[in-house]
Amino acid sequence: MLFHANRAHDCPLKNSFNRLMKKYRLSEVPKRLSGGGSSDDFSESTDETLSSSEEYLRTGSSEMLNPCETTCMNELRKYCVEQRIEMSEPRLFRFANFHRFHLDKVKDALDENRDNAFMDLQMRSDMKGQFVTKLLFPLSGLRTKKNNSQVIYSNPSRCNKEKDDMTKVLESLCYVMNDFSQTEQQCRDGIALVSNLEDFKMEHFDPQEWHQFLLALQGTLVPTKVTTVLLVNPPSWFKQDVYKKMRSSMPAHFRRNVHIITSDKLEDYLMEDYRAYLPTEMGQGYRLADEIIEDYVDLKAFEDKQKRHLIV
Repeated sequence: MLFHANRAHDCPLKNSFNRLMKKYRLSEVPKRLSGGGSSDDFSESTDETLSSSEEYLRTGSSEMLNPCETTCMNELRKYCVEQRIEMSEPRLFRFANFHRFHLDKVKDALDENRDNAFMDLQMRSDMKGQFVTKLLFPLSGLRTKKNNSQVIYSNPSRCNKEKDDMTKVLESLCYVMNDFSQTEQQCRDGIALVSNLEDFKMEHFDPQEWHQFLLALQGTLVPTKVTTVLLVNPPSWFKQDVYKKMRSSMPAHFRRNVHIITSDKLEDYLMEDYRAYLPTEMGQGYRLADEIIEDYVDLKAFEDKQKRHLIV
């Protein structure tokens, strides 16, 4: 089960995780992948301060918004003032975009996620350590062909159930999802996941943890549009047994974006010079995973420190 290691910083994350996952009653399905639910059922709202309700309501709409989106955003600003929800304009747009500007769904999401610790993760020492495991990290600069989505890479064969590694994966995933959802254009473009299953073995697989990971990709923990999931070079047992159960647990609109492929088919999904961004462990990649992670961690640690200083 996730968040069992009792790390000092886990309490708010554990509380958020249990609360957001509770409606899926995952404890009742410990050994089978089942019922994924609709990805439009979740979101979250935390604080990124606006100084006054008047300033909030005066905030202009982006030129990118169509009339229906503008109306939705105006109603959401009023709702936040009425409900005393403090939130930045980019984060409010993130929720609205994730729920396709369905006003009632966005309002429910804001209420449901007032204290979601996953929305405010920072690149401190614990988070740095999680990226160093090379379980999951972003491929900064890489984009997909179809949606221009930013890309995240994972290698589940490094997962150790005894060390609560899936908890680290979820935290790292949420951190990168937050980082890749800071602007309106990023929210619209969404993200893609490239999962390297080359050395994946049965001992690495836990049905419940994978189900929770799939739910996270559908926006359960933080509202992020996932446009593509590429499961690359999976073993035969995964394709024949596990993937069939996984597919049946996914809502149709999410299932359409999940693809099992061999590494030579990556060119069908990723931009032309994608090899320059992939880690060498993929075979076709040119960059060392350690270098990719070090560059990202150093940059985000600096940026997060600057943000903390601005808040103080």
